[in-house]
Amino acid sequence: MALIFTVDDDPQVRGLLKVLFEDRGYEVAALESGEQCLKRLDEDPAAVLLDRVMPGMDGLATLKRIRESHKDLPVIMATSVGDAQGVVEAIKLGAFDYIVKPFDETRLFTILDKALEQQALVGQVRHLQAELKRAQGVNGIVGNSNALSQVLVKTSKVGNSNAGVLLLGESGTGKELVARAIHENSNFAKGLFVDINCGAIPESLQESELFGHAKGAFTGAVETRKGRLEMADGGTLFLDEVAEMSLNTQVKLLRFLQGKSFERVGSNKKIVIKTRVIAATNQNIKRRVEEGAFREDLYYRLAVFPITIPPLRERKEDIPVLCVHFLNKYKKEFDKEIRSISPEALGLLTKYSWPGNVRELENVICRAMIVTESGKIDVDSLPGETKCAAGALPSRPLSSPTNPTAESAVLSYEESTRRTLQNALDTCGGDIPKAAKQLQLARSTFYRMVKKYGLKK
Repeated sequence: MALIFTVDDDPQVRGLLKVLFEDRGYEVAALESGEQCLKRLDEDPAAVLLDRVMPGMDGLATLKRIRESHKDLPVIMATSVGDAQGVVEAIKLGAFDYIVKPFDETRLFTILDKALEQQALVGQVRHLQAELKRAQGVNGIVGNSNALSQVLVKTSKVGNSNAGVLLLGESGTGKELVARAIHENSNFAKGLFVDINCGAIPESLQESELFGHAKGAFTGAVETRKGRLEMADGGTLFLDEVAEMSLNTQVKLLRFLQGKSFERVGSNKKIVIKTRVIAATNQNIKRRVEEGAFREDLYYRLAVFPITIPPLRERKEDIPVLCVHFLNKYKKEFDKEIRSISPEALGLLTKYSWPGNVRELENVICRAMIVTESGKIDVDSLPGETKCAAGALPSRPLSSPTNPTAESAVLSYEESTRRTLQNALDTCGGDIPKAAKQLQLARSTFYRMVKKYGLKK
């Protein structure tokens, strides 16, 4: 429910506008002065209808102050018939549009609808710009195995329903990609896809991160802030690692799923939204329920339609096409024309058990692209742990500069790349041209990566 500020010193106008907007389903704050409007901006209005002529701080002065702190907030200026100069000044100061008193109801709501649509688009653009920075999960689901095909069939079937979806699978299998696919093929596709990793947020901050908080709700809450749930209004909220959610937050999430409303932390004000919730976990969530660590009633709310995503070892026929996908994905970043993978190297990759699943395969291909000295990835380019586990003896020492010591944990793509580059740089005494030559990278590429990954020379 969008909150609209109406700012006018005439109580009759305020009363009329309140009735008009509430009849259309909006929440209204009827304010009598510019000063009052500025004091309440932390309530996060969706739009402001602002009178041009008021005692004290007039509309233009108020608009100027609004733009200082809320540059994207749509402000519609209400003016009189003969105030052409005021209209020009308002547009120069960033007013979205103007409307002449007495109000034409049809024009008023046409302008308001356009203003709210523009604000939603601004939010989506910002969200998408942030998403472009993500290194993983932006190129879709890759593979043609029967096991993956069954997942995609389920994904397409559940897309247009409002049923709760619980994605089950090991770490690195692509649960977020499946969640995005469900979102993009659903009635919520026009809204945002907002994700939150429950396992990465301390218990004390989970409620605030998910539901938002009011100004002064706790130490450090200097302004009212929307939570991820509210950001996903009209779209999809993806709860990754939901089994790590605290019991207190579980209770509040259950209330939302039952009533479609919630309160921000530190506020008693009900907020009603329409958001689809998709959850995921790599844990045995039924066991968590039995242990009392996860609410049974919440589990059944989330798991109306469970989908299990198979590990990579159960769909090895997807490995060749995934390898080609990652080669094409990172070829430009490394500035190397690597066209293929040798049959021997591909054979080892197919034999390997992939405990880190697709994420680990992506890291291995990236590391191999860095160290390869020819136009194709061969056995010598593969990390030692991959060759040993697949039954081949490494042809280089595991601790060589171009093949860093294997680690049990599956590193992220960024960390894996950073360590490989840093190892070469350390071995070459901080000499970038020498390190670039050792890894068969162009100097310009290596210099760019030094800056990108914050390498120490």
